[in-house]
Amino acid sequence: MESRPAPDLDLTERQARILRAVVEQYVRHAVPVSSETLVREHGLGVSSATVRNELAELETRGFICQPHTSAGRIPSDLGYRYFVERLMAERHLSRAERHTIRHQFHQVALVREQWLQLAAATLSRGVQAAAIVTAPHASQARLKHVEAVHMQEGLGLVIVVLFDGTVKQQLVALPEGVTQSRLSVATARLNPFLTGRTRAEFEARLAEIPEDALGLDESFVVAQIVGIVKEVDSRNSDVYHAGLVELLDQPEFARNDRARAIVELLERPQALRDVLLPTVEPVPGEPVEIGTVHVVIGRENRWDWMRECSVVMTHYGTAGESFGFIGVLGPSRFPYAVAVPAVRFVARLMTEVLHHDWATGSAPRSFEEVVHDR
Repeated sequence: MESRPAPDLDLTERQARILRAVVEQYVRHAVPVSSETLVREHGLGVSSATVRNELAELETRGFICQPHTSAGRIPSDLGYRYFVERLMAERHLSRAERHTIRHQFHQVALVREQWLQLAAATLSRGVQAAAIVTAPHASQARLKHVEAVHMQEGLGLVIVVLFDGTVKQQLVALPEGVTQSRLSVATARLNPFLTGRTRAEFEARLAEIPEDALGLDESFVVAQIVGIVKEVDSRNSDVYHAGLVELLDQPEFARNDRARAIVELLERPQALRDVLLPTVEPVPGEPVEIGTVHVVIGRENRWDWMRECSVVMTHYGTAGESFGFIGVLGPSRFPYAVAVPAVRFVARLMTEVLHHDWATGSAPRSFEEVVHDR
């Protein structure tokens, strides 16, 4: 998990135990926590008066706050951050939970859109929050295969398959006299030059070939390929989400303005990218950190209306090849001990599926080879 060092505010062992109890109690019940509740339910081994003194100290130092004078305490953003980095014991998925997720992925087999939506649904149910997944996308599309089909006189279909599983089809106007046989010969000659290459690499390789080595049919297909891949390189990845109902059930979103903001965010893919991608986007020139879980809490979000929300995100896929991101969005009162390992597990599962190229139709010998738990 990505570490953001907390300020130099070390706690005593007793203060740490009390802070952990406050966070865990508040996450479960969404009710400010009193000293009597802590003594009664968390076996702290000290009196209510001692707990009250420690709570006052934690409040003075900014780890907790008191929403009302007569109320108990709730964690602050600093308290959540300290909990996540120093006190949290991750609740790993049970064998039965892992088996269920594997089985669900097996049911959707090779259909990429289905396993991306499944990943979002699985996370939203497990964490009781909104889950967001982007389709895998390389910074530059890498070509795998191309086909050209003669549909009718003067009309054809160019099909480009990319290594991230994307399949693009485009209707094109065919030059006069072009037949299926000629298109098949052209693509058979071109495929060895394009497999595994980006558009720039493909064009550079073709530039090395003498001008008269490519016939009119090959040149025509090349122009279509370049146009299609150029469009892919400039597009944004598709975004999938699930769990809106689970999120709106949380008391933090009972207010209409907060609920409306969340609904608008989830229903507008570009807004999702603008708000959430900075959480996990690599710094220009630096590699993507596959497998690192990023946690952004409350006021660490750069958008004012998300100051009461937390985001748990990570990448899946392969840095430098094809990757997407997956994560959950919820209130700052978030079950971090559940969310962090759940996001990590589902991301690892998606990485394994992507590595075996299921989305492009090249399945491994058995599904268990993909989703075994290492």
